[in-house]
Amino acid sequence: MTGGTFAIFPAPYVSLLATTANDSKYLQIARTFVDTMIEKGTDRYGSVHSPLFAAMLDLETLSLPVIDFPEEFFRTSNGQIQGVGYRLPNPPVGIRPGDRAPLGNNLEHDAVLLAAMYELSKLTGEPKYTAHADAYLRFWLENCQSPATGLPASGEHMSWDFVRERAYGNVHEVFRRFPLYDKLYSIDPYRTLKIADALWVSQIGNKKVADFSRHAGYESYKPGLGAAYPRHAGFYIWAYANAYVASRDPKYIHRIEVHIESRTGKRLYPESLLVEPGSFQPEKSTDLTLRMCLWDAAELVPERRAAWRAVVRELDEEALAEPEPELRRTIGRPRTPEEQAKFQRDYPGALRYGRVATAGGVFTTSTTVGPLWLMGYGNAGASGLALQYTSHYRRTRDDRFLRRAERIADQYVAERMPSQTHDLWPKATGQVISLMLALAGEAAIAPAKRKGYESFAIEVADASIRLFSRNGLFRADGAAEHYEAITGADDLVWALLQLHSRLSLPDRALGHVDANW
Repeated sequence: MTGGTFAIFPAPYVSLLATTANDSKYLQIARTFVDTMIEKGTDRYGSVHSPLFAAMLDLETLSLPVIDFPEEFFRTSNGQIQGVGYRLPNPPVGIRPGDRAPLGNNLEHDAVLLAAMYELSKLTGEPKYTAHADAYLRFWLENCQSPATGLPASGEHMSWDFVRERAYGNVHEVFRRFPLYDKLYSIDPYRTLKIADALWVSQIGNKKVADFSRHAGYESYKPGLGAAYPRHAGFYIWAYANAYVASRDPKYIHRIEVHIESRTGKRLYPESLLVEPGSFQPEKSTDLTLRMCLWDAAELVPERRAAWRAVVRELDEEALAEPEPELRRTIGRPRTPEEQAKFQRDYPGALRYGRVATAGGVFTTSTTVGPLWLMGYGNAGASGLALQYTSHYRRTRDDRFLRRAERIADQYVAERMPSQTHDLWPKATGQVISLMLALAGEAAIAPAKRKGYESFAIEVADASIRLFSRNGLFRADGAAEHYEAITGADDLVWALLQLHSRLSLPDRALGHVDANW
């Protein structure tokens, strides 16, 4: 399947799934969430209504919290509109105001939800979920792409404004590995190819050496330099590989190989692919997301598969020789009592539910949720890293990655759910459920341990339903009275479907969350 790594069941399986559609409360909760979004959470604002989902909703009215912003709200010097104040609900801990989508839709925050909708049609036998997901993607392709740059109004800092029928923000940055390119190409290959081309033409500032900034202008051509994150190079490589399958144009292969040399320093040919590099020196990155995206890209380009996967294997060995740098960056260490006291001295009166806030009231970190469960925007946390390790193990069959995933999972089982949940995101619990179920299905793990993982998945799922469920949707965090897609409700929806499949259809397990790279 081009572009997707979520499990897709064969047609004969549909009728079997439909017979068990009402057997599980987990299926019912997930289905209610999707039904509520379809019925109440779509674009019913402005002059053009659409099937796009709102990224922020008041949970009492199931409407956008605020629509009548003054023009000063939209003024920005860096292309990022600061979504805070003006009667908006406070951002959850770890969310930057410039990353929110208070007036409309951000496709990248709905990617796992759309994947869940395709699976939900198979689980229930009802085609309406697939039909709505297709309509959503079609409208997005036809309306939410810059005519000047080809870049989409989605990602880290951009969204689509339902009220004003225009892009919200003016700085494009890919958020995560997109799992539904196959769907986009089946709906509108021309516009989807235009996005892939934009990720080279409009995103890469120096095409001679593939130097770039993760930020690029949306409204007009404005690529940058000097912030060429290897992770983002992986996202572009994944997009180019899908474009190659759709077009068979070798230019996409060449772009991938320039990125490989530029970000890793690995040459695929005796001569360098970099043109007039001058003082530019290739990075020596072993970034996990880059490695995983390149591995998946190789699957789509048979003529280069062996060469690219040899590079990944070499990078894997270099990364495995390091003492888990990804884990150190993700989990960090607990605060000492002295550091905690300093937080409270530095921010007197700014604590709410144990949150440390800036003077402007934006909650930046939590004093109640420990490092293992804490999420931050652009960081999928320890559970996200463990899911990456699980994914990479299943691709490469290198059990050293499975052992790393196990070690993180065991920390969750030992620590259990946080006792204070005000700052907990649905993404955090959804990823933990998905991780536990993935490892529970691994034959290389002892049966008793696998059973423990499954039991903990059920425990976290039941607690999540109690904590987050409100008016058919999920709260943005454990204290919020609004829904906000940015905190990963889609991961929890997928995890509940995964749990339903595990318990009701053990021979037909659903794949784990495989997009938060």
